[in-house]
Amino acid sequence: MPRIPEETIQQVLAATDILALVGRSVKLRKAGTNYLGLCPFHNERTPSFNVSPSRGTYHCFGCGAGGSAIRFVMEHDGMSFMEAVKRLADAAGIRIVEEVWDANAEAEAKQRSLLLRANREAAEWFHLLLMKHKLAAPARDYLKSRGINAEMAKRWQMGYAPQSTAFYREWMAQQKLPERVMVEAGIFIQPTEDENGQTGRPYARWRHRLMFPIRNDNGDVIAFSGRILDKDQKGGKYVNSPETPVFTKSRVLFGFDKSKRFISKADQAIICEGQIDMIMVFEAGLQNVVAGQGTAFTELHAKMLKRVCNEVVLCYDSDNAGREATEKAFRILSPQGINVRVAALPQGEDPDSLIRKEGADALRAIVSEAPEFLEHQIRALRASAKGNSTVERVRMAEQVAGAISIFTGVAQRVAAVNKVAKLLEISEEQLNTMVKKAAAEQKNDAKQSGMRDASVNVQDEAKKLLSSQHKTAVLLCQMALNDAEVLHWLREADCEDMLREVPGTELLALLARSRYNPLDETSQLVFMSGLQKHEEAAFAQLQARARPPGGLEDARQALYTLELARLQNLIQSIQSKLRQPGLSETEMERLQQQVVELTALRKECLDRTKGSPNSSAL
Repeated sequence: MPRIPEETIQQVLAATDILALVGRSVKLRKAGTNYLGLCPFHNERTPSFNVSPSRGTYHCFGCGAGGSAIRFVMEHDGMSFMEAVKRLADAAGIRIVEEVWDANAEAEAKQRSLLLRANREAAEWFHLLLMKHKLAAPARDYLKSRGINAEMAKRWQMGYAPQSTAFYREWMAQQKLPERVMVEAGIFIQPTEDENGQTGRPYARWRHRLMFPIRNDNGDVIAFSGRILDKDQKGGKYVNSPETPVFTKSRVLFGFDKSKRFISKADQAIICEGQIDMIMVFEAGLQNVVAGQGTAFTELHAKMLKRVCNEVVLCYDSDNAGREATEKAFRILSPQGINVRVAALPQGEDPDSLIRKEGADALRAIVSEAPEFLEHQIRALRASAKGNSTVERVRMAEQVAGAISIFTGVAQRVAAVNKVAKLLEISEEQLNTMVKKAAAEQKNDAKQSGMRDASVNVQDEAKKLLSSQHKTAVLLCQMALNDAEVLHWLREADCEDMLREVPGTELLALLARSRYNPLDETSQLVFMSGLQKHEEAAFAQLQARARPPGGLEDARQALYTLELARLQNLIQSIQSKLRQPGLSETEMERLQQQVVELTALRKECLDRTKGSPNSSAL
């Protein structure tokens, strides 16, 4: 589908006199550098409609209407985005040359769009069946037995997959969804060839199952997980979608689209095993929660969480499988610099059953009191130990040493050895020997699996890390390291989106989310001990540098500069999406309007960055 190039849109806006445009339908009077009038979008007696010629924007303080010249034409004349741009272009004498896209790329994008549509419409259909159809009565009864009411089912768009593949086909015909698309989306299964080279007709993957949509970060349905409703049903307890062009299991955490804001705010993620556990924990008020696909947890999952938090509480079942999953998750999360704690659920309980039996406060207390992984491991070992003899304590220390050897930060490992040695009443020297032995064994195991163990120069890694940081972020980081007032202001500022989205702000984010206090040496040591080795070395290098000049106002200007970078990144990201073929006209217009509005915000931010300590960096 043709699109209007972004450069053309900006040219049209630059050529349009918004004061003259609005003035044709609104009587305006000068008020300082702006103009005021009665809003054309709602009835008012006192003028609250503001036009800013310098920014090329309008805003009504009464009804909230606002935007660029394009938005004004859209709202005032009832036009689409494309129509509004073309009208203003004609008035300005600007010729619009619409872009044409590569046929192969457009075909791929159309296919991806079809898969997303198939998943979206299947989710809507499954949900409709669950809520309305008599066939779904067993699914509704099951949900009721688990304490899930209709409102909860609606919020999570739970569904019911019917037993009959023919029923699916009737729905597919109504929606005009080809069988090929259903197979590629993973909703249907293509039988393998028989000995004669023949294949049967595709059939539904999920039959008579409770359905949970799996969504990406943007909330798009990309896959499903179907749970059995009868104990004697064939197949696994849960059957998930296969990997498709829109779904990669190792890159998706269930519920992350709903919980990521809460995780970022709490600086902590609670991780459960299954969808129902995650949903029940979220609905109970602990909204900083996600679930993996079963107990599988990957390095990509850990990196996703590291972008938004520094601590994870593992809330797996208390059975053997849960304990094994807990240790595996620790070994993946810890190298990413994430502090791992373990919620010790009562024997035989999972988060859902605990909430139903004892209430949300019971789980909340367990999560808040969850010990760090090493302490949890020692408690578990002691519970199975044959007494408290020296032999038993050494045996436990040998097992814990393997976990300590996972830590990459020097200060972190020293603190862990000190704590474990006291808990097990053995010498630090003896425990250090065990840790070194465990680390050596891990290196040998890695070599035997074909992995090379490369020695890392920490100082060089620290320099690389610092060189990868945004210059303004480094400057602000230095100011916050040395000035308690700046650091307190930074923590109070609404900058979480910027820290998440602007590359090169990782060190600044670590500092802002920590309890570091420039006036408290103990808090500084605690902060440094929780870092990875190269991060610790990078902060040490920053502390060794001369204190930068300036105070709170300079810090504020630096933050404006970083926010400017965030807006520019968002604009570029949306422009990249606009270059993808296969977009519907509605989606294309929505994205182009976002660019226009973000550009206006960027201009406002640019006005505030005059005199920024690092404005030249952009």
